[in-house]
Amino acid sequence: MEDSIGGRPSDNYKTAITDPVEFFGRQDWLRAVLRAPLRIHILLGGRRLGKTSALRAVEWTFLDQDSPVCDRPFPVFISLQREQPLDPSNLRYILIDRLQDAIHRWQRSPWANLRDTYRRFLQQISEAEATVGFVKVKVPNPARERALDKGDFIKAFLDKIQELRKKKFFGVCFLLDETEFIVRHAWADDACSYFRALREDTVLRSYFGLFLSGYRGVWDYKQKIGSPLYNIADPHWLSPLVDLEINHLNVHRAKAEGIRLTDTEMQLVTDWAGGHPFLTQQMLNTMFDNHKLQTAVSQEELMLTLLHKHHHDFSSWWNADGKSDGFSDTERAVYSALCESRQASIKTLAKILNLKELQVMDALVPLVGTGVIQRENEFNYRTGSRLFEEWVKAQ
Repeated sequence: MEDSIGGRPSDNYKTAITDPVEFFGRQDWLRAVLRAPLRIHILLGGRRLGKTSALRAVEWTFLDQDSPVCDRPFPVFISLQREQPLDPSNLRYILIDRLQDAIHRWQRSPWANLRDTYRRFLQQISEAEATVGFVKVKVPNPARERALDKGDFIKAFLDKIQELRKKKFFGVCFLLDETEFIVRHAWADDACSYFRALREDTVLRSYFGLFLSGYRGVWDYKQKIGSPLYNIADPHWLSPLVDLEINHLNVHRAKAEGIRLTDTEMQLVTDWAGGHPFLTQQMLNTMFDNHKLQTAVSQEELMLTLLHKHHHDFSSWWNADGKSDGFSDTERAVYSALCESRQASIKTLAKILNLKELQVMDALVPLVGTGVIQRENEFNYRTGSRLFEEWVKAQ
């Protein structure tokens, strides 16, 4: 059955988490990147693994006046798929325009507590560019051109830094979501080279940070081109939630729904979703709806319902027809071999498939980063989502 009980946040947990109370896991990753916020971080992960939610967590952490981050920068979240820059000069315009807009929204969100203040910050309506755009930034380009050359960008950026220092922010961190939009264009090299130049500038490097999120397109950009940006960036692959994080999420959701999950149901969520945050949330939705409708469902019926519900997602991940950004032939072969024993080492998988160990290691990275297998340690891996495993077996 489809989700039928309304009133849940984040469009029934189908869109990014923007409420700190609803965000679970990723704490090790957050601690790591927040130790060096004014660097270039590349956040990689499969579809629906929580990249946008992770960037939002960075945003609210930097905005938190009680944040433990030293010399915290001001965060500027930008959806590149929504903004769709035309070229590097238009991208520079968007960065400054979104920076100015974020500052304006923050000024209109008086501090109460993190959750309430961040909600007001997100709900503020952006004003017209003529009001909050480049008139205040004092950039000579007319706003209608929606373009900034390199010199005007730096001038506008430094002007905003001076303004932000008065508000106790000590730099700016741009959070660029869906970076595939940039790397698929011919001007990607120019844009990324410019980002690197900003980080290497002796003056700007103390104030400029950058988070880029994406999946295969962003990863392949490094592999195919050897982007100079990667030489100074810190790449991070998101991974599935661990058992303790899943348990905390299950307990939180059950309390919010007013339903007590049995130990068997809790373990079923852990095993079937395998720590994939989207699969976990959607499986919980289905189970809670069944409870509220007092529908008795066997495990076989529940499995069939969930396999049907996620067929499109799984087809895209498996990518047997080569039409998505999902798995390659080698990655599908490695996954299938791992499913045979459900746990194996790199050496064992290489021997089974007659591949070099480095080839197996390369294939395992996106499999973990899509959330369908889990990494036990440096050399050993195990299957993750039982739902996905059963779907693959049925193909």
